[in-house]
Amino acid sequence: MIKNYMEIIVSEVLDEVIKNYDICKCEDCIDDIKSIALNNLSPVYFLASDDEGEKKAFLLDRQRRISVLAKVAEAAEIVINNDHNKNKNEG
Repeated sequence: MIKNYMEIIVSEVLDEVIKNYDICKCEDCIDDIKSIALNNLSPVYFLASDDEGEKKAFLLDRQRRISVLAKVAEAAEIVINNDHNKNKNEG
């Protein structure tokens, strides 16, 4: 089985961002942020049989996490500026 480890990093970083910023936490907004960020990052797949140390090193790489944080922040900004919940509350 293969798994895109970029999805794991995006989820972890987004969880951290959500705790510290005023971002809508509804499932639609979270999914929108994740999808925008992931579409702007290269996927990185590992096989289940790949070395666990290699997978862990990928997930803990500081520079990679900073790059992902930048993409998640950009995605969050897009979603905040186009929040579908604003339209629900204004009507």
